[in-house]
Amino acid sequence: MRDVTKTKPSHHQKASKAEVAAKQTWPSTFEGGRLATEVRDSQICTSDVKARLIREIIEYESTHGTCTQTFQRKVRKQVRPKGPS
Repeated sequence: MRDVTKTKPSHHQKASKAEVAAKQTWPSTFEGGRLATEVRDSQICTSDVKARLIREIIEYESTHGTCTQTFQRKVRKQVRPKGPS
């Protein structure tokens, strides 16, 4: 006897459109959420920059699992005002 249940076409279907359309809009980890909050509350960034940075945080979490210290520093450098020169 051979199990053929995994060879049926129903097992090889792609994700439904509803699943693809439901994109993540906020980071899922604590560090990512805190970082996204800092970006959202920033006074010096435009709304386009804020949206881009939050997308970067979400994408980074999806590939790395969490936001590393180095990534957090990189994002904060873009959000915080520059010191006196």
